[in-house]
Amino acid sequence: MIAALGAIGAYVLLVGVASFIESPIGRGFTALQLNALIRIGGGVLAIAAFLAIHGMTLPAPLPLAAGLGIGLVAGAGSICYCFALNYLPVSLVVSIANLSMVVTIVLGVAILHESIGPVKVVALVLTVAGALALSPPESTPAVQTSATPVRHGVKPEASTTESRPRAPGFGLLALYLALVGGGTFLEKPALQHLDVTQLNALQAIGMLIVAGAALLAVREFPKPGWHLVGSVGVGAMIGLASICYFLGLTRLPVSIAVGAGNGYVVVTILLAVFIGHEGLPWSKRFAIALTIAGVTLFALSA
Repeated sequence: MIAALGAIGAYVLLVGVASFIESPIGRGFTALQLNALIRIGGGVLAIAAFLAIHGMTLPAPLPLAAGLGIGLVAGAGSICYCFALNYLPVSLVVSIANLSMVVTIVLGVAILHESIGPVKVVALVLTVAGALALSPPESTPAVQTSATPVRHGVKPEASTTESRPRAPGFGLLALYLALVGGGTFLEKPALQHLDVTQLNALQAIGMLIVAGAALLAVREFPKPGWHLVGSVGVGAMIGLASICYFLGLTRLPVSIAVGAGNGYVVVTILLAVFIGHEGLPWSKRFAIALTIAGVTLFALSA
């Protein structure tokens, strides 16, 4: 159990760092372009890890299809997130998207019959409250400290949405919650038939297929340069973090893994304060305290 929590801790650290450097490195790319570049980096690392462990040996057809399917579902969720930014303010998109954790935990309790006691309920309330409080205000563009769901979304640049209808944006976010919340839940039963590198590679391929198709549809291809290489590198870092997450998930209930994993946002904020020299008002300090308390309770409930 300690080793599993340690793997989740490595995920928190890697995603926290990747989330911090994503904004400056990905500057100038649209959400769809950055999403595709991140999926390329994650896919390259995931396939390399798979080949190192399994060579050219593929899983059985049904588990293989299940792993790819989870990736396609998660990839479709990421695209919904990107398009929702065209209709809704960044702050609202980030806040609602973080609720996918609630969907995952509810599915884990309802379908996998994971225990849900007072400690876990309090942990969920504190973690969600912290994530919502840490979302950027509507007037703040491209904030590094926003609690963006990095595995299935990207940090967006601020966009003008005042003249556009909001109903499509809410519909896209509802799809995001269903797809990402459900896809994250499905990772747990999938690990009964696939090992960590198999599931990670298949999911990465599925997400890359969706990201590439979306980029082809809009015909907005990223320009080559150091920012492109850096964005792919961020994707590789997130891909390594996903392996750590799956290592923890093999030994932990999905409700604990996804809850404790949300602690990455604290790493991102601390880096923004000490390296990026961003301010840390008392409201944000309180939000950090809520998040740390929630993540700690999730870990203790294991």
